[in-house]
Parts: sequence; C-alpha cells; structure tokens
Amino acid sequence: MARIVTIIGITHNPFMPRLFKQPNRPPGCAKVIERIEMMREKLRQAKPDVLIAIGNDHLHQFFMDNMPAFMIGKMDAYDGTFYDEIREFGLPTLRIPGDPELSDAIMEGAFDRGVDFAYSNELTIDHSIIVPMTFVRPEMDIPIVPILTNCIAPPLPRPKRFYEVGKAIRAAIDSLSTNKRIGVLVSGHLSLEVGGPKQFERKLMDPDFDASAVGWIANGDINGAVEGCTPEKMMKAGNMTTGYLNFLMMMGVANASKPSYAEGLDAGFPAVPFFSWDAS
Repeated sequence: MARIVTIIGITHNPFMPRLFKQPNRPPGCAKVIERIEMMREKLRQAKPDVLIAIGNDHLHQFFMDNMPAFMIGKMDAYDGTFYDEIREFGLPTLRIPGDPELSDAIMEGAFDRGVDFAYSNELTIDHSIIVPMTFVRPEMDIPIVPILTNCIAPPLPRPKRFYEVGKAIRAAIDSLSTNKRIGVLVSGHLSLEVGGPKQFERKLMDPDFDASAVGWIANGDINGAVEGCTPEKMMKAGNMTTGYLNFLMMMGVANASKPSYAEGLDAGFPAVPFFSWDAS
C-alpha cells in the first residue's frame, strides 16, 4: 500500500534564491534559511520515492484561452523554467524526473472520486515547483508528479473545491497497491501583493489575514478557511493572496489533520509560510 511519508508547505517566492546569495541580504533572510533547512531535513528523513509537487502556473504554460482548474503532468521528465524567470530571477534551467505511472494512477483514482483532472504530456514547470524543489531538494533527484491549480486567474475554483480535490488525491493514494513512499510538496502564499502599490514593502501585507490563515491550518479548521478565503477577503489582503488556496488543497491531502509545524514567519517582508506533517 502506498504511504504518504511527509507533507510540506512552503513559499515559492522567486526572488528569494537570488536574495539569499547577496552579501548585503536583509537580516531576516537568516530566519528564512533556517526554516528552509529544517524542511529540507524533514524531507531527507522521510526518504520519499516520489514527490507530488502542487503549485500553479503563472501564465506561462496556460493563459485565458485554455486555463484548466486542476491539471496533472504525465511525463517521464519535466523541464524548467521559462526565459523570463531565468532573466528576472536568475533561476536555473533544469530537468526533473517524473513518474507517469503514478500520475495516471492518481488521475484515475480522482476520476472515481468526482475530480476530473486535465492533464498534459507537454508540460514545462515554472517557479511554483522549481523554487520549492531548490529549497528542499536541490539535488532534483526525486521523481515528481506535478499538479497545477488555477489560483491566480479569475474565475477561480471555490476554496472548498481546492480542499475536496486534495482529499480526492489523498484517497487515490491511499487506495494504491504500490508500496511507494510518497512525499507531498505544496507551494503558495500568505498575504501577498504583486504588481500593486504594496509590492516590495518590507513588512507583512496583512498580519490579521496571515494569523488567521496559519491558524486555520494549525487547527485543521477547513470551515474557517473556506469562510475566510472569499475572493473579496483575499484581494483585500493582497492581490496575490489567492496563492493561499494551494494550501487548502494541502489540507485536503492531510485530511484536515493538525500539522506538526505551522508558521507564517515575519522576517521583515511578506510573511513566509512553513507547514509540515510527519508520516501518516
């Protein structure tokens, strides 16, 4: 039987990898790096055979002419990233192995549980997967099954649907006959502004939202999360706060159990999320 050996939720802020290398980096970076190293060690100890990597495309692979709500990759390997991310963020080009058999099994299992994934055999991944992998598995040697959500291009799936899809993923995994050890790596945001008047402010965007958002996950409170994640409330917190919806899918994969670690780190810039569940 397949077993989920770890679940990790983390930022995919594409500015951070380069920021960490700067000699005059902000003092708060040390705290962020410390937490990243902690998550990297959690993943190392879990020894997964494969990682389900949940993130979202940033209008690279998909645009308004074809925007899947939830999509799974089905490839032997995935290339990253796109030219603008190499140019603007200094992200590396890379190739990560895939596990198409597990992709098929999760997709088929989700069909049986009321979730119809779109899929792609020609998928290029961007920073929502590359950055978390750089943080917790820089060797890029663990095969991935990428699952991309539409959490940035309205109209968005409802918050509860993110959770329901996460539960379907979990149920599909739990039903597999394989003995693979499966890790889940999810990236998203707390309150965040991109391209708006508050971008690059060296402070929390919305401390009240951040505290609530971490609390919903820490307490396994999906009802509170659904009520607190209306489009109006998330946009008020920051125009890219909707990236938090990926963490509702993470809660579904965890069956709304309480995590072993939950934090929205105040490091002198927008809150940096860190969540983890040990073997379940």
